[in-house]
Order: sequence, then structure tokens, then C-alpha cells
Amino acid sequence: MHFVQTAFEYQTDDVQFGVERPLFADEMLYYPYCDCEDRSIFYSILVRDLLGLDVVLLNYPGHLATAVRFADETKGDHIILSDKKYIICDPTYIGADVGEAMPSCLNETAIVVKI
Repeated sequence: MHFVQTAFEYQTDDVQFGVERPLFADEMLYYPYCDCEDRSIFYSILVRDLLGLDVVLLNYPGHLATAVRFADETKGDHIILSDKKYIICDPTYIGADVGEAMPSCLNETAIVVKI
């Protein structure tokens, strides 16, 4: 998660493209900047494909993050989905560890997007 947080320069789509434009994972490696939905999509692919863990997108008002279902007991901010615990993992919240939700999202309800 820290790799995705720090390896790519952040800039909103409005500044980079003039409109909202979610990037495919391979496009994120091409363009000089990315934003929260780009990082969350990229991170979710890494987690699912490389680690084989279940991951969902969390669509908050104005922000997109992820939550991962770990095999072991992991502490931190989380959601419960179908009686399963998913730990918040935010690839845009620089310096945050697994289980740390962005403070502006703590009291918000996210729309869960299964992938």
C-alpha cells in the first residue's frame, strides 16, 4: 500500500485532463499523475491478483478507497460486508497504514463496489 501511496504523483483529473477520467491500471503507469480512483483501482488489482485476497472499492463522497479481507485477524478501521470483515486500505492517504481510514471519511457512508 505504501508503494502505491508514494510511487505516483497525485493530481486531480480536472487539473490533468480537464474532466473526470478514471484510468485503467496500465494507463496509470503511462500518465504522469493519478488520483484516488486510479490508485484504488491499481491497488485493488495488485491485492487481488498478487495476493489472492478479496478486495472492494469504497466510494465515499468525493473519494475512492479500498478495503481488503485479510485471512488473519487485522485491526483497524473496517467495514462488515456479508458477515465478513474488510479492513480499510487507502492508497491515497499518504503515510496511512493498513486499517487507517482518511479522517474525512470516518463519519461518511461509503457505497461498496465489489470487484
